[in-house]
Amino acid sequence: MLLLILLLFFNVSLYALDKSKNLRLYFVGNHALGYEQLVQLINTKKKASLLSSDWQEKGVEINPIYLSKLDELYTFFYRQEGFYDVNITHHLRADGDVVLYIQEHQPVKVAQLSIESDHPIEELIAFHQGDRFRAKRFSEMKRSIIKALLKEGYCGYDLDTKAYVDLESHQVSIKIKLAKGEVCHFGKVTITGDKNISQAVVLSRLHFEEGDRFDLDKIKESYESLYALDAFDNIQMVYDAKFHQKIPLDVRFKSMPPKISSRIGVGYATDLRFQAKYHWEYKNFYGNARKLRLDALFSQKQKNLESNFFNPAVRVWWGYHLDFQNTLGYQAEEGIHEFDEVLLFDKFFLEHQENQWIDRVGIGVEHREILGDKEFLLIYPFAKVVLDLRDSKINPTEGIYFSHEMEYGLPYTPESTTYFKYLDELRLIYTLDQLTLSAVGRVGGIMTYQNRLPESKKFFAGGAFSNRAYGYEQIGVTISSTEDLNEGGDGMVNLSFEMGMPLYKRLYLGIFSDNTMISDRANFWEFSNPMIHSVGMGLRYMTPIGPFKIDFGFNLHQYDENALHFQIGQSF
Repeated sequence: MLLLILLLFFNVSLYALDKSKNLRLYFVGNHALGYEQLVQLINTKKKASLLSSDWQEKGVEINPIYLSKLDELYTFFYRQEGFYDVNITHHLRADGDVVLYIQEHQPVKVAQLSIESDHPIEELIAFHQGDRFRAKRFSEMKRSIIKALLKEGYCGYDLDTKAYVDLESHQVSIKIKLAKGEVCHFGKVTITGDKNISQAVVLSRLHFEEGDRFDLDKIKESYESLYALDAFDNIQMVYDAKFHQKIPLDVRFKSMPPKISSRIGVGYATDLRFQAKYHWEYKNFYGNARKLRLDALFSQKQKNLESNFFNPAVRVWWGYHLDFQNTLGYQAEEGIHEFDEVLLFDKFFLEHQENQWIDRVGIGVEHREILGDKEFLLIYPFAKVVLDLRDSKINPTEGIYFSHEMEYGLPYTPESTTYFKYLDELRLIYTLDQLTLSAVGRVGGIMTYQNRLPESKKFFAGGAFSNRAYGYEQIGVTISSTEDLNEGGDGMVNLSFEMGMPLYKRLYLGIFSDNTMISDRANFWEFSNPMIHSVGMGLRYMTPIGPFKIDFGFNLHQYDENALHFQIGQSF
């Protein structure tokens, strides 16, 4: 805080000085603290990513407003880093350059570390005997201990942290005493806000109930779920009181007024080539966090028009909430497969989201016309279950993701197609240092019981989220390691491995292997067809909405079979 006040004081009191003539600053005598740490303390035109040798040889430009308080500012900074005997002076040379002379002297080091705790906190201790004492790290350590206790429900802790500094001997003695106390639980949940959103909708997005063990992560997850509805201007969760190890929580919110937004764009995708997109959205449609959405896509190979209506918490039974969605759409494909198709569909379903689980059940109706062939009317109930334990949905570095979905074609007439289809997916992500390893496995099967199943309902592979040596759905039934048929299969296996590593700043390198098999045998677990293997590499540039990826893959046994893919978002 003192450091911040000093910086603000310089910016305000010396604002009248001429800022157009920057000075060049050189550091002399610093050994323990690097140039990057010293430069980041003040405003400079050079970024912190530059090499220290560049700063040392060429200096850095600073605003002259810092000159009068330069010694005081860096003296305070060094003392915060454990150098209490530091001596700092500066000299303004005739050529306009400034030299900051630093005599660090002996730092204060940890000589004794005493811990008395009835709860394991060893991993949170930021110091070891012989380490240089840093005041900032000491404060962060205390906050980390408190956060870890609250995360496990211990809100009645008694924590005493002391650091006794002996300036003569340059030693510090750290003493930590902790009594974790009893476990706390969530108390009564009170919801206050305007009438545009019901309490049932708010309660449906809370990841805790009265009586649950107190957990800061559950509060954080609740914030994320509520804001994901796109219906709130402001949300506050107040939990600053405690009564007999129970913490009442007050949820206060202000809803967003109904808002219509739209956007249009043009671009290029690997699978659909040049395309134009339009998106229209009505947030808080007639209140209660309802949402109405319209999406349109026009490309050389595909035309899509899709509307979606979302109504959260339409039913709540004993704390179990159900959201309602209905999706109505039109789709026309040309030049993607050996057949061209026009599809009309309507899907409505009920969905429940809680912590890492998503459960969905609904009914779909599809009218599929294979141009020049036959028309199909399919009516099928479907279900999907998702367990998402990844640390991020945009760019995960750790975790597990599993999904299982299935559908059953109803025999509503003797001419209707009766079938069962399932698709399972498992993603594993693990990061070791800065190396991210991921594996994605997909397994699917179809059993047709009566009449013919439309070709477009069968399994194809290839594309940015499948086998990257091929274009979108360009792999049919596999007959060798280099050949496939132009028809879909009744079984599918796709296994991808990827290794990602940083190159420079937000730029990453990815090396991958994709392995695909499409089976023509009508048996759920008949996966005896040959496998197509491909390898490749690509670049990833990290953006706020996910990584922008460029991947080039080729068949391991036929190098001239290759493809280049562009996409936004991770494949795992």
